[in-house]
Amino acid sequence: MKLTERLVKEHVRILRGIKFLSLARDKIERNQHPPKQFFETAVLFFRNYADKYHHFKEEYLMFGFLAQKKAGQLDLEIGALRHQHERGREFISRLERSINGYAMGNEIAVTSLLENLSAFISVLGHHIHMEDVIFFPLVEKELSQAEKTSLMDQFVREEARLDQSNPAQIYDALLAKMEKLITL
Repeated sequence: MKLTERLVKEHVRILRGIKFLSLARDKIERNQHPPKQFFETAVLFFRNYADKYHHFKEEYLMFGFLAQKKAGQLDLEIGALRHQHERGREFISRLERSINGYAMGNEIAVTSLLENLSAFISVLGHHIHMEDVIFFPLVEKELSQAEKTSLMDQFVREEARLDQSNPAQIYDALLAKMEKLITL
């Protein structure tokens, strides 16, 4: 498996979560409010899978390796991708802070939740497209096979450090829970 194929497969799982967030946003806009538990589960999924599991490998392992290898030539591109990760974290934190108020019917909290849902969906969708179509092909071209193997080994060690021997099972269960809660 190519180094970036692993990350693209993880993107498929993240895009599925984004799809559920889009459904939730659409429901709220039609005055049909998904349960509080949907958003709590979504925060758990995106914090743990998208950020700690997936983005860590990109930001701290792959981006760092490329920045060092290319000696500043990719700093702008890498900086933009890191910025998008950081913005996503901010949107998720703000969304989380609005959940209790949303559940109580507080219109300010509902508006905040909608704003952050929309921004998160937009930024993360754009980010994934940029990585899959532009950045990952560049990674495959720029790195030698030995460098790709080394990074893949680092990915595996990081997953083990997180004690996630079967992340697909763990995170697919969260996605299934999100799907069930959004289709109620």
